Amino acid sequence: MSVYAVNEICRDALHDLAFREAVKSDPATAIAARDLSDEERAALLSGDVAWLYEHGCHPFLMSYLTRWDLFGLKPIVYTERIQAAHDARND
Repeated sequence: MSVYAVNEICRDALHDLAFREAVKSDPATAIAARDLSDEERAALLSGDVAWLYEHGCHPFLMSYLTRWDLFGLKPIVYTERIQAAHDARND
């Protein structure tokens, strides 16, 4: 698993307009060349930030994805999913 690769995708979405536009138009193709496990790839494509958080991805970096609704992540969806993961971790 490469948590770094997921965090890098989040950073690139913030700083690289061409990458961000590619993710908007065809997310699977945009991340195809990235060094991700099958589980990470599936979680990103489905917007499963809870799973990514539980596996070590940084919640602040993942929140960048909500600025442009990447991977179906609107701010409210992101917040609900991260909060649920945080609550489960602290139970």
